Amino acid sequence: MRPFGAMWSEAQAEALSAALVGRGGASMGYCELAGFLFALACSPEPVMPSEWITKVLGAGEGAFDGLDEAQRTMDLVMALHNRINLEVLERKPAVPAGVEVRAKPMENFGPDAPLGQWAAGFGAGQLWLERTWGDCLRDEPDARTLDEALGGLNAALSFFTSRELAEKWLRKMPGNPTLEQAAQKALHELPIAMGALADLGRGLEQARRERARTPARRAKVGRNEPCPCGSGHKYKHCCGAQS
Repeated sequence: MRPFGAMWSEAQAEALSAALVGRGGASMGYCELAGFLFALACSPEPVMPSEWITKVLGAGEGAFDGLDEAQRTMDLVMALHNRINLEVLERKPAVPAGVEVRAKPMENFGPDAPLGQWAAGFGAGQLWLERTWGDCLRDEPDARTLDEALGGLNAALSFFTSRELAEKWLRKMPGNPTLEQAAQKALHELPIAMGALADLGRGLEQARRERARTPARRAKVGRNEPCPCGSGHKYKHCCGAQS
């Protein structure tokens, strides 16, 4: 059974969008927020709401019209967070209700397009988590390969942020595709890239947890070597005699 708040509807999306617009630019817009929260959900280290809530809702400006409005907005933000986080855990991520994905790829670019706003929010989230990703990847034996994979996924998922950014990525693509061809491919592969990032981030988190639960192996000590306890006796006459 899904936990409370994990479902997300068009009505909730509309209500949250209106609440964020009502803050007069103090907070992220709805689509940008959804992209940002997806980046956080894929983080290789857990990120607590207390760490990001002021970043997405703002602080000290655009005050809510009373405690009730503040609570309603917070409840909606957390419901969206829970929905995105659960789908990442289930490895079935998708853009949520209220983020329109237009059928014509070239209509999804930039701040006037919902998917463009989502991509910008995702990019902001990945930039905010850049150090976290770097620290986690550095500990992996195949760090370079994983870093390259992360770079490719970031490019794919932030592609519709703007045409300028897309053209920058375009120069690195094999086969010299046109912008329209690349946009068609990016749109088609969006759910694949979302799933791959979920696998990468949560897979790293799981691997780190498993390593933390595995006790370190004690180095083998020869029977005639000095005992590692520091007694000055041979191992076989000290701690080794007990094994």
